[in-house]
Amino acid sequence: MKKLEIIKADKYEYILKDDDNNNYIFNIEFQDVDILPQVGDYIYMSKELLNKNYKEYSNTYTFGSLDSIYGRTINNENNPDIIKIDINNKSFYLKRLYG
Repeated sequence: MKKLEIIKADKYEYILKDDDNNNYIFNIEFQDVDILPQVGDYIYMSKELLNKNYKEYSNTYTFGSLDSIYGRTINNENNPDIIKIDINNKSFYLKRLYG
């Protein structure tokens, strides 16, 4: 997973910056979370979800509970549909939701 710092969070628009100073602009909706990530928090995403050449790449993502019926069944922690979020030194995992 690639560590991305949130440098802008405006409703659903997030601008993320990696350690190489590359910026990524995504429309991200978070479901099943008590607190939304804000500027200065970190999101860890698979390189596939950041790669425009990846067949399932999108600039719009929805993430929610690992138990959600609206995402794929996750069998291992290396699945590209999993993200990790660090908020106030607490980490939690979400999965990409579809439909």
